[in-house]
Formats: sequence, C-alpha cells, structure tokens
Amino acid sequence: MHSHQQSRDPQALQNLLRAAYQQIFERQPYQHEKAGELEKIEQDFLRGRVGIKRLVRQLGGSHLYQQLFFSAGCNTRCVEQGFKHFLGRAPANKDEVATYHDILVHQGFQAMVNAFVDSEEYHRHFGNDRLPYPRQRLTGYPPVAYLLTDRMNHSHQLAMQGSPLLQSLAVM
Repeated sequence: MHSHQQSRDPQALQNLLRAAYQQIFERQPYQHEKAGELEKIEQDFLRGRVGIKRLVRQLGGSHLYQQLFFSAGCNTRCVEQGFKHFLGRAPANKDEVATYHDILVHQGFQAMVNAFVDSEEYHRHFGNDRLPYPRQRLTGYPPVAYLLTDRMNHSHQLAMQGSPLLQSLAVM
C-alpha cells in the first residue's frame, strides 16, 4: 500500500482505511464500534492528520483491538496475533514470543503494540508509508496454527478433514 501523502484521493484513502481495518482487526468494524475512538482515528487519517504508521499504532492500541485480541484470550495468543497484525507473519520461534510477552506483562498492552510498530523489522518492511500485509516465511515450520484466527480455525479444521497432507503441515 502506498502513502496517503502520495494521493489525497478520498477513495484511495477509504481503500487504505478499509485495508488497515482488515489487517489489524481482521474485519471491518461495526458502525457502533466506530463511535468515539475509532471515529476520531478514522477522521484524522482521512483528513491527512495521521499517516499510515500512526494509523496502525492507533488501531492496535484501540479499545476495540484490546477487546478482540487481548481481553478475550491469553497473553501468548495476544502476542501471536500481534505478529500477524503488525509484522504480517507468525512468530519465528518461542524466543520471539517470549520477548513480546515480557513487554506485554511488564510494560503493558500499548508498549507491546509500540514495540511491534517501532521494530526494525516493521521499519524495514513497511516504513512509515505502507500497511502491514501477510508475508510468506521461507524457513521454519508452516505458520498455519499461528496465523489462523479463532473464527477461521473451525472452518480450517473442517477443510483439513480427510487430507493427510494438510493435517501433517498443520502439526509441523
């Protein structure tokens, strides 16, 4: 995704906003969820007051993100989802998870979001002007289990039934 500074086209900005919601929340927020905090974030972005990186940081630190991915589960799952939403990949190993888990536990939720968005990896792949996007890892085990949401997990399991190859990949 390109910078909103490169284009003030309202439709392009709307498309970027929708893509940001999809990447960070895994869906478009319901209208009642936009009232207040998200509405302000959205307006600031559409008016050019907030760039893409700051939009990602604000969406990740929002009450809705916390409700969807932190309050509803365990800390480790929240960290794993952070890799998916902010770096576009699954954690490479347990040490990566432990590093961000430690930040979450000792410094808080917003500090964890900031650590992802301020990381060298985020800067290298997305900079200030690109939305995070799913990236393919070329080494290690397939990140199937990490990248699936709870909602998708059930349909994924149904799709894998009867396929020994897919089942073996998911277990690796």
